[in-house]
Amino acid sequence: MGMSERRMKLVQVEGQDALLIERLRDPLSRALGNRRTFYSVRIEAVGRVGEVLVSITGSKGRLPLILRGEEELEAAYVFRAVSDTVSRFGL
Repeated sequence: MGMSERRMKLVQVEGQDALLIERLRDPLSRALGNRRTFYSVRIEAVGRVGEVLVSITGSKGRLPLILRGEEELEAAYVFRAVSDTVSRFGL
């Protein structure tokens, strides 16, 4: 099993918007998959101005992140924001 397959098994991504899930699945899997614990991630479009709620649930709790606008939905930003925040809060 390759590294990306292992990351996909450790990170479950779900939500209502298939395009958002497809867009964010890879950066979320890369940010969380190397931590060697299971994460469930729920992606939801919220608000009227393109805000996206990313709820990350792990064995040590739940962490909600709000991403605002196209810039914050870019793969590099999502990877960095999720990696930094999960590390900071020890999730």
